[in-house]
Amino acid sequence: MQPTITRLVPPGFVQVVVVLASLCGLVVGTLGVLFWRQHTGSAFDENVYWSVYKQFVGQRGLLQTMLVPTEPVLLVIVVGLIVMVAVARHRPRLAVLAVAGPLIAVMLSSAVLKPVFGRTINNGSLAFPSGHTTGMVSVLTVLVLAVMTTRSPWHKSVSTLAIVGALVVAAIGAIALVGMKFHYITDTFGGACVAIATVLVVALVIDRIADRRKRLTAARQDPVTTGVAL
Repeated sequence: MQPTITRLVPPGFVQVVVVLASLCGLVVGTLGVLFWRQHTGSAFDENVYWSVYKQFVGQRGLLQTMLVPTEPVLLVIVVGLIVMVAVARHRPRLAVLAVAGPLIAVMLSSAVLKPVFGRTINNGSLAFPSGHTTGMVSVLTVLVLAVMTTRSPWHKSVSTLAIVGALVVAAIGAIALVGMKFHYITDTFGGACVAIATVLVVALVIDRIADRRKRLTAARQDPVTTGVAL
């Protein structure tokens, strides 16, 4: 497959991405305020937990296996693979996003938002938003963007498959986190929204900076045709 464009977000999708990122940010802020400094789950959290518990009672090993997509070591390996493929296919913007997007998202989630909102679970562990979910979904978001901006005879089908696959993997990880009592289900919603919003915003910023540098380079090379005075 050959890259169709160098941009991470096609021009026609910029507004959609801005709206999606804004909605995700709104969800995080709303949930954070609702659960600020709380030490117990909501009724919805408890209902989901007991539903998961009933389905996986006595199957702790299965839940631990389902946690694999949230493991930091695995996510680092996946990021490394994305970077290598991006470099090989001459997609430097994607390589930068693969590193910067998840890193910023996880730092924002774990180092900033968790202490600010102060929601806890179990023995006082900070819970909202879920850092494991943030890491997992941020990498999945990068993968989806990579697939959606790559040429393929089956581009639409592959893009749809990537989105569905990402949703399935995210759901598996979230269910495991809830079943193991590591997080409330609303923590995973918050983590996912932090991840999506951050990666999308970082992608837009990378595109903006790279496009500006590209224009400046073209202007220096041919100031007459570009109409820019050096």
